Amino acid sequence: MRKIAAAEPRSGNEIDRIAFQIVKKFQPEVLEKLQNFRIEEFFDLDLESLVGVKTDYTKLPIGVHGYIDSDFPIAVIAVDLMEDACSEYYRNSTIAHETGHAILHVPEFRRKKAVIKSITNEENVNLRLYRETDIPVYRNPEWQAWRFAGALLMPESAIRWAIEKGYGLQKMSDVFRVNTAFVKSRMRALKLL
Repeated sequence: MRKIAAAEPRSGNEIDRIAFQIVKKFQPEVLEKLQNFRIEEFFDLDLESLVGVKTDYTKLPIGVHGYIDSDFPIAVIAVDLMEDACSEYYRNSTIAHETGHAILHVPEFRRKKAVIKSITNEENVNLRLYRETDIPVYRNPEWQAWRFAGALLMPESAIRWAIEKGYGLQKMSDVFRVNTAFVKSRMRALKLL
Protein backbone atom coordinates (compact mmCIF):
# COMPACT_ATOMS: atom_id res chain seq x y z
CA MET A 1 0.00 0.00 0.00
CA ARG A 2 1.30 3.41 -1.00
CA LYS A 3 2.33 5.87 1.72
CA ILE A 4 2.26 9.62 1.25
CA ALA A 5 2.65 12.80 3.28
CA ALA A 6 -0.55 14.63 4.16
CA ALA A 7 -0.99 18.06 2.58
CA GLU A 8 -2.66 21.11 4.08
CA PRO A 9 -6.44 20.89 3.71
CA ARG A 10 -7.69 22.33 0.41
CA SER A 11 -11.13 22.35 -1.15
CA GLY A 12 -11.71 21.76 -4.83
CA ASN A 13 -12.86 25.36 -5.19
CA GLU A 14 -9.66 26.67 -3.60
CA ILE A 15 -7.54 24.56 -5.95
CA ASP A 16 -9.61 25.73 -8.93
CA ARG A 17 -9.00 29.36 -7.92
CA ILE A 18 -5.23 28.81 -7.74
CA ALA A 19 -5.19 27.21 -11.19
CA PHE A 20 -7.44 29.96 -12.59
CA GLN A 21 -4.98 32.65 -11.42
CA ILE A 22 -2.15 30.83 -13.20
CA VAL A 23 -4.13 30.54 -16.44
CA LYS A 24 -5.13 34.21 -16.16
CA LYS A 25 -1.53 35.34 -15.60
CA PHE A 26 0.37 33.11 -18.04
CA GLN A 27 -2.09 32.19 -20.81
CA PRO A 28 -5.18 34.44 -20.49
CA GLU A 29 -6.24 33.68 -24.05
CA VAL A 30 -7.38 30.27 -22.80
CA LEU A 31 -10.15 32.06 -20.90
CA GLU A 32 -11.11 34.26 -23.86
CA LYS A 33 -11.60 31.57 -26.49
CA LEU A 34 -11.89 27.83 -26.38
CA GLN A 35 -8.37 26.46 -26.65
CA ASN A 36 -5.98 24.32 -24.69
CA PHE A 37 -3.59 25.47 -21.97
CA ARG A 38 -0.09 24.87 -23.37
CA ILE A 39 1.17 22.87 -20.39
CA GLU A 40 4.55 21.86 -21.84
CA GLU A 41 5.34 25.50 -22.57
CA PHE A 42 4.34 26.52 -19.04
CA PHE A 43 6.29 23.61 -17.51
CA ASP A 44 9.45 24.42 -19.49
CA LEU A 45 9.36 28.22 -19.38
CA ASP A 46 7.35 29.45 -16.41
CA LEU A 47 7.25 26.91 -13.57
CA GLU A 48 10.74 27.57 -12.24
CA SER A 49 10.27 31.34 -12.14
CA LEU A 50 6.89 30.92 -10.41
CA VAL A 51 7.85 28.52 -7.59
CA GLY A 52 11.58 27.78 -7.96
CA VAL A 53 11.11 24.20 -9.15
CA LYS A 54 13.44 23.16 -11.96
CA THR A 55 12.14 20.82 -14.66
CA ASP A 56 13.77 17.86 -16.36
CA TYR A 57 13.05 14.95 -18.65
CA THR A 58 14.85 11.68 -18.02
CA LYS A 59 14.52 7.93 -18.29
CA LEU A 60 12.32 6.64 -15.46
CA PRO A 61 11.40 3.09 -14.41
CA ILE A 62 8.54 1.45 -16.30
CA GLY A 63 5.22 2.69 -14.97
CA VAL A 64 6.66 5.90 -13.51
CA HIS A 65 5.70 8.85 -15.69
CA GLY A 66 6.79 11.70 -13.46
CA TYR A 67 7.75 12.73 -9.95
CA ILE A 68 8.59 15.72 -7.78
CA ASP A 69 11.57 15.97 -5.46
CA SER A 70 10.75 18.76 -3.02
CA ASP A 71 14.24 18.73 -1.50
CA PHE A 72 16.10 19.55 -4.69
CA PRO A 73 13.45 20.91 -5.91
CA ILE A 74 12.82 19.41 -9.33
CA ALA A 75 9.88 18.13 -11.39
CA VAL A 76 10.78 15.22 -13.64
CA ILE A 77 8.79 13.77 -16.53
CA ALA A 78 9.66 10.46 -18.20
CA VAL A 79 11.50 11.08 -21.47
CA ASP A 80 9.72 8.05 -22.99
CA LEU A 81 6.38 9.77 -22.41
CA MET A 82 7.67 12.90 -24.15
CA GLU A 83 8.95 10.97 -27.16
CA ASP A 84 5.75 8.97 -27.72
CA ALA A 85 3.67 10.96 -30.23
CA CYS A 86 0.59 8.84 -29.45
CA SER A 87 0.55 9.82 -25.78
CA GLU A 88 0.10 13.60 -26.12
CA TYR A 89 -3.21 13.71 -24.23
CA TYR A 90 -1.95 11.52 -21.36
CA ARG A 91 1.35 13.43 -21.31
CA ASN A 92 -0.49 16.75 -20.90
CA SER A 93 -2.44 15.53 -17.88
CA THR A 94 0.72 14.01 -16.35
CA ILE A 95 2.70 17.23 -16.75
CA ALA A 96 -0.21 19.23 -15.30
CA HIS A 97 -0.39 16.81 -12.34
CA GLU A 98 3.32 17.21 -11.55
CA THR A 99 2.91 20.97 -12.01
CA GLY A 100 0.16 20.81 -9.38
CA HIS A 101 2.55 19.15 -6.95
CA ALA A 102 5.21 21.78 -7.71
CA ILE A 103 2.84 24.67 -7.06
CA LEU A 104 0.75 23.28 -4.20
CA HIS A 105 3.11 20.97 -2.33
CA VAL A 106 6.78 21.79 -2.85
CA PRO A 107 6.63 25.12 -0.95
CA GLU A 108 4.44 23.59 1.76
CA PHE A 109 6.56 20.47 2.29
CA ARG A 110 9.79 22.50 2.28
CA ARG A 111 8.35 24.78 5.00
CA LYS A 112 7.29 21.78 7.09
CA LYS A 113 10.75 20.21 6.80
CA ALA A 114 12.40 23.51 7.76
CA VAL A 115 10.30 23.65 10.94
CA ILE A 116 11.18 20.06 11.82
CA LYS A 117 14.89 20.78 11.21
CA SER A 118 14.78 23.83 13.47
CA ILE A 119 13.10 21.87 16.26
CA THR A 120 15.21 18.71 16.06
CA ASN A 121 18.53 20.24 14.97
CA GLU A 122 18.85 17.35 12.52
CA GLU A 123 19.87 17.92 8.91
CA ASN A 124 18.09 14.98 7.25
CA VAL A 125 14.42 14.96 8.15
CA ASN A 126 11.39 13.42 6.53
CA LEU A 127 7.72 14.17 6.76
CA ARG A 128 5.47 11.65 8.42
CA LEU A 129 3.96 9.26 5.88
CA TYR A 130 0.44 7.83 6.01
CA ARG A 131 -1.33 5.09 4.15
CA GLU A 132 -3.14 6.89 1.38
CA THR A 133 -6.45 5.39 2.50
CA ASP A 134 -5.98 6.98 5.96
CA ILE A 135 -5.79 10.55 4.63
CA PRO A 136 -9.02 12.48 4.01
CA VAL A 137 -9.37 13.35 0.33
CA TYR A 138 -9.04 17.09 0.95
CA ARG A 139 -5.57 16.45 2.52
CA ASN A 140 -4.47 13.92 -0.11
CA PRO A 141 -1.73 15.52 -2.24
CA GLU A 142 -2.48 13.16 -5.14
CA TRP A 143 -6.14 14.18 -5.23
CA GLN A 144 -5.12 17.84 -4.94
CA ALA A 145 -2.62 17.56 -7.82
CA TRP A 146 -5.19 15.85 -10.07
CA ARG A 147 -7.82 18.45 -9.21
CA PHE A 148 -5.28 21.16 -10.04
CA ALA A 149 -4.41 19.48 -13.35
CA GLY A 150 -8.07 19.42 -14.36
CA ALA A 151 -8.58 23.06 -13.41
CA LEU A 152 -5.44 24.17 -15.24
CA LEU A 153 -6.12 22.27 -18.45
CA MET A 154 -9.90 22.77 -18.42
CA PRO A 155 -10.99 25.95 -16.63
CA GLU A 156 -14.62 25.81 -15.54
CA SER A 157 -15.66 28.72 -17.76
CA ALA A 158 -14.20 26.98 -20.82
CA ILE A 159 -16.00 23.73 -20.04
CA ARG A 160 -19.30 25.54 -19.53
CA TRP A 161 -18.82 27.35 -22.84
CA ALA A 162 -18.10 24.03 -24.61
CA ILE A 163 -21.23 22.47 -23.11
CA GLU A 164 -23.33 25.45 -24.23
CA LYS A 165 -21.96 25.00 -27.76
CA GLY A 166 -23.00 21.33 -27.68
CA TYR A 167 -19.53 19.81 -27.56
CA GLY A 168 -19.45 16.14 -26.62
CA LEU A 169 -16.72 14.38 -24.67
CA GLN A 170 -14.58 13.59 -27.72
CA LYS A 171 -14.73 17.16 -29.04
CA MET A 172 -13.79 18.53 -25.59
CA SER A 173 -11.00 15.95 -25.40
CA ASP A 174 -9.60 17.22 -28.70
CA VAL A 175 -9.96 20.90 -27.79
CA PHE A 176 -8.34 20.56 -24.35
CA ARG A 177 -5.79 17.94 -25.55
CA VAL A 178 -6.59 15.43 -22.79
CA ASN A 179 -8.16 11.95 -22.70
CA THR A 180 -11.94 11.63 -22.56
CA ALA A 181 -11.62 9.99 -19.12
CA PHE A 182 -9.88 13.14 -17.91
CA VAL A 183 -12.70 15.29 -19.33
CA LYS A 184 -15.28 13.11 -17.55
CA SER A 185 -13.38 13.37 -14.28
CA ARG A 186 -13.21 17.16 -14.52
CA MET A 187 -16.91 17.40 -15.38
CA ARG A 188 -17.77 15.16 -12.41
CA ALA A 189 -15.68 17.36 -10.14
CA LEU A 190 -17.67 20.38 -11.32
CA LYS A 191 -20.96 18.44 -11.06
CA LEU A 192 -21.56 18.96 -14.79
CA LEU A 193 -21.79 15.31 -15.83
